[in-house]
Amino acid sequence: MSVFLRAFLIPIGLTLAISPVLAFDNDFEINDINLDQENFLDINAHSYRKSLEYKWFDNTSGWRLNIASLDSDLAFTQTELKLQNELSEYVNIRLEVEQEVFYADKEFPLPTVEAEVYPWAGNLGFSLLGTPAYEKREMDIGVAVIWGRRTWNYTRFEYLDVDSLYNEKNVSDNTFYSEEPVAMKLEGAYQFGDQFGKMYKLRFSVSRDKPLELIDPDNNGIFRHEASDYFLLFDYQPTPDSVIGITINGFTLDKFSSQAASSQTEQNQQQATDYISADIYWVKGMGKSYELRLGTQYDHITNDIRDFITNENDLDYFMKTLQVYTTAYHPFNEHMAWDLGLYVGQVEEQQNYLQDDSRDTLNDGIEAKFRMGFEYSSSDGRNSLQFNISLNLDDPFKDPGDGGGISFQSVF
Repeated sequence: MSVFLRAFLIPIGLTLAISPVLAFDNDFEINDINLDQENFLDINAHSYRKSLEYKWFDNTSGWRLNIASLDSDLAFTQTELKLQNELSEYVNIRLEVEQEVFYADKEFPLPTVEAEVYPWAGNLGFSLLGTPAYEKREMDIGVAVIWGRRTWNYTRFEYLDVDSLYNEKNVSDNTFYSEEPVAMKLEGAYQFGDQFGKMYKLRFSVSRDKPLELIDPDNNGIFRHEASDYFLLFDYQPTPDSVIGITINGFTLDKFSSQAASSQTEQNQQQATDYISADIYWVKGMGKSYELRLGTQYDHITNDIRDFITNENDLDYFMKTLQVYTTAYHPFNEHMAWDLGLYVGQVEEQQNYLQDDSRDTLNDGIEAKFRMGFEYSSSDGRNSLQFNISLNLDDPFKDPGDGGGISFQSVF
């Protein structure tokens, strides 16, 4: 038994010692990122309020969908589904799928199915997990070890062979992995209180996807990928209806794509993308007549592209936004509520073409929006449907409208 535990605990220690990275999302493209100046305000304006977020954290099963306008052509989408069935105190069956898209188009991921076993009906559990797929080459297969039980007070480490059967089962073409993708993830959630009724909540997630290399011998093509993802939430609740907290999340992404001139489109490009978001907030009145939130959020994304065929396309891109915001949520009967928000941000966006300064752009200014939301919910608050529209306060006469959004959340 001790040998088995060491086999799991050694990778956990290695994960803590290295920088975090993001699991491969089947994106084989070089992404040309060019956001609108108000986009980080858009994403914040249509995010779930704190009381809904807590309902999501407190339940093992639920699904939610959030879609909001980024510009006339693109949208921010957030999709999450989690289902857990407890067969007994020894066995749980879980299904999960999650995706968030705002900077590039992404293929929707396959769901992950997990069989979780607690051999002694205590806190120590082990899992077998995988993604079912029609083409066996697309299946992911892995294992996990967990201490504690969801939804709170647990730590879990996961090791996943991504496309684990690709080289053996690929009958569609001649591509193969020369370096096979492996994903590792460490996550946890804890809440605890003191004798004075104060509560503390901590959630974290760190994932690593080791470098992969996909070879296409027909086009002399090479694709390489390495990425990172991290999330941290720490909330302090001095009273049950109030929160002072911070949330930090982000990712790093490195990709290389090359195809020879004999193929239809010659390509030889490298991309490095980094994103970080930090949100500090104060919430008052959860579960009361008015839920008020005041916060400040900083977002920063960079995207550097190197084109080894057409050097004129070498580009360093970044956009950063520092915003302050306030929201007010007011239920006025058993099922309906108003949800209003005001968002003001200082935005700087720059495109720097390394070989051609005449193509450079710089946008620096103030963005502001007012969001009006209407919510219809079930009487127990476990199901919520919300519609939002936004007004553009920094240019109310020439461009008064600023998009909208729809979100739904259900927990059970």
